[in-house]
Amino acid sequence: ASEHSPARPRYALSPGSVSPRALAENSSRRSASQPTRRRPPPAAANLINVRSSGEEERRREEMKPVVGIVVSNKMQKSVVVAVDRLFHNKVYNRYVKRTSKFMAHDEAETCNIGDRVRLDPSRPLSKNKHWIVAEVLRRAKMYVAPPPAPKASGATTQQTGTKSSA
Repeated sequence: ASEHSPARPRYALSPGSVSPRALAENSSRRSASQPTRRRPPPAAANLINVRSSGEEERRREEMKPVVGIVVSNKMQKSVVVAVDRLFHNKVYNRYVKRTSKFMAHDEAETCNIGDRVRLDPSRPLSKNKHWIVAEVLRRAKMYVAPPPAPKASGATTQQTGTKSSA
C-alpha cells in the first residue's frame, strides 16, 4: 500500500479521535470557578492627550498658510478654495500636480469665484472648516456682457416668415 492512498487523506482523523484544534480550545478554557486575571494597564495609558513634541511640531507644520483659488461661494460666510501643490515623482522623474479643496470662513462674504486668496489655519469652526480667509490677493476678472446694440430704424425685417411677391 502506498503512503498516501487517495481514499483517505493523511490529515483525516481516525474514528473516535479528537482534532488538535478541539484539544487546544478545551485546554485554554477556564472553568467557572477560576477567576479571570487582568493585567494592570501600562503607566503610559494613564496619561491622556499627551502628544510627543515631534507630532505636535508636524501638525503645526502641516497647517501653514496656503494660497488657492475660490471655486465655490454658495454658502453663507463660507467658501471652498482649491489649493494646488506640486511634488516630484521619482519613478517617472516628473512633477505632479495635486489639488486639495478646503472649506474656509469668509466673515465679510467678499470672495467671489475665481479670486486668489490666502488661507490661515484656525481652530475647527465646523466639521469641515479649519481655515480662515486672511486676504484676497487678486480679484477675478468678471465677465460683463456688452449692452445690446440699438436696432436700426431703416432696416425692414419679415416677422411672419412668408415670401412677399413683388
